[in-house]
Amino acid sequence: MNLFYHPDAREGHNILFDSAESLHMAKVLRKKSGDVIDLTDGRGHHFKATIEVGKRETEARINSAEFFHRRENFLELAIAPTKNNERLEWLVEKAVEIGVDRISLIQCEHSERPHLKIDRLSKIVVSAMKQSLKFYLPEIIAIVKLKDWIGSCEQSVKCIAHCEGDHPRRLLQHILLPGQSAAIAIGPEGDFSPSEIEYALSNGFKPASLGDARLRTETAALAAVHTFELINQK
Repeated sequence: MNLFYHPDAREGHNILFDSAESLHMAKVLRKKSGDVIDLTDGRGHHFKATIEVGKRETEARINSAEFFHRRENFLELAIAPTKNNERLEWLVEKAVEIGVDRISLIQCEHSERPHLKIDRLSKIVVSAMKQSLKFYLPEIIAIVKLKDWIGSCEQSVKCIAHCEGDHPRRLLQHILLPGQSAAIAIGPEGDFSPSEIEYALSNGFKPASLGDARLRTETAALAAVHTFELINQK
């Protein structure tokens, strides 16, 4: 199944795909007028639609809709953007494919990238959602200061993964609980500062370890997402 995305899709209505998506349908996927496609609005709906392929745009008539409730075990990943943008893009793509509901980009004391445009990351999120056949589009939050993010975090289980040896840590898989929402914070390449760790712990975060190996930021983040997904497998 190939899944397409349009934020304005509604049952019984017509929508237009832009030239890039229309070209992909016709030239790459060899879709023809009269073909039925699978479509989502990124808000839980799975539509069936009949397409009419034009020279520049493709129109779709939405025939039916099925709604899927969002999973209760919401996962929020907070990560300090890496200096290498390609590594961050790789992480975002793979995290969405495995299963994440929100990615918050955080600014820490040791952050190497205080500013970041998220337009390209947003496109990667859409592509990864379609690739993994998911019907909810994960949120991506522009850079926010770590302490502000900590203060606004409302997930049931809150973890900060760090390498500071002075703080006892538990393996992440021993902290996360099946069926419960979680927020996992991953620091920059220089790790969280001691004051940031103390602040997180004083606000209900649990110190977490991802194992004995020292991991790159993007590797640690993906390991955390995969751990959450495995714990919640039925």
